[in-house]
Amino acid sequence: TQYTRTGKFMQWINYRVRVQIADPSNCRFFVGTLIAFDKHMNLVLADTEEQRKIKFKLAPEEAKGDPVQERDIKRPIGLVIVRGDSIVSMSAEASPNLGIAKEVGGGIQ
Repeated sequence: TQYTRTGKFMQWINYRVRVQIADPSNCRFFVGTLIAFDKHMNLVLADTEEQRKIKFKLAPEEAKGDPVQERDIKRPIGLVIVRGDSIVSMSAEASPNLGIAKEVGGGIQ
């Protein structure tokens, strides 16, 4: 059976997914429930949370070894549309029923 891109994507509907967004630091993710997509691979995510990794330098007196620290920042967003050309990768956090995670190799092709 030959699958189209749309057919492959239909299996991800109602999954809790993690979407990595292209930004200069490549440390920005949206985690939400995939509820829709279109032919451009724009995604609609519900109950979404943005997760970012922030790097910052400590003062020399506070730094023990490595002066650069990394911190995760999370904030609830809700319903969000993610533009398809800004998506770097997508993986499943949990399935609609079982909570079993699986990953799409290499992101969206």
